[in-house]
Amino acid sequence: MRMKDKKTHIVKLGMLYGHEPDTIDLAKKFIGHLMNYPEFCTACEEFAQKVKCDECRQDLQSFSKNIFYYKEIGKELPQFIDNPENYLPEDLPDLDFLLVVGIHEDLLAGLPDFLEDKNIKAVIVPIENPKWVPTGLQKQVLEAFQRVGIQAAFPKPFCCLNSQEDEYNKVGFNLTEKHNYIEEFVEYFKIGKPQISFRLSKNNKAIEDSCVIRSAPCGSTYYIVQQLKGKYIENGKKEHESLNEKISKAHHSYPCNASMDQDSILRDSILHVGGYLVRNAIRKALNLEEEEGVKLKYIIK
Repeated sequence: MRMKDKKTHIVKLGMLYGHEPDTIDLAKKFIGHLMNYPEFCTACEEFAQKVKCDECRQDLQSFSKNIFYYKEIGKELPQFIDNPENYLPEDLPDLDFLLVVGIHEDLLAGLPDFLEDKNIKAVIVPIENPKWVPTGLQKQVLEAFQRVGIQAAFPKPFCCLNSQEDEYNKVGFNLTEKHNYIEEFVEYFKIGKPQISFRLSKNNKAIEDSCVIRSAPCGSTYYIVQQLKGKYIENGKKEHESLNEKISKAHHSYPCNASMDQDSILRDSILHVGGYLVRNAIRKALNLEEEEGVKLKYIIK
């Protein structure tokens, strides 16, 4: 929801990210999708032969005006960090939302106390690699955010972040008790768990057009549904790709940058879970049965 008063309130977003190459790439992709600059996505031209850009993103809203802060942190840290606040940015402005991507564990642990007086509504800590935030640290930091009155979410992967509690968003584990500002973040920036709508052919066997209601934060949802346009939902001959295969191929071609390492909570790789999420979003939009195999046993007690 958008905040309104006599003057239009500009929702302010900031990002802190670590110095590792894969972390930098992901941070650029998340911010690039929100800014929606013309050269952000060239996936169709790069990964599909003799295909030119269909400009599926040309009418998307740009959130450039909302991005108030973007900073890499954590270079040249000492071996032992006694006072993490000394290595967190002094120039961090007042923000509504802060994204924290792959920063050093000790800096993450010190973040709640550092932000206590910063007037930040909510902090989102995407986990695209199991090594970024161990489970014990996640619980510790979540409780600290709860203590200082800042809402927080630790979506794993980022594209599971939802505007309501579900199997991937559990209060007390990766979501603070109050999370209305997390919902506001999802609804305002239209990123998180993908939501899609399709227009089908008259015989309901082929996809004619698509509308992305909510995209994965990396922007892959637009590319994936673009690859399904003009394709049959029902499969004929055995040599034809199934719908799931088409989705998986597009998801890997974009590509998804989440880790392929096994995650102890998800019981699968984070990349694979991202693929299941967009696959089931598409199947749901097509009124097909969603598929929850053994790889979606995400159980928090």
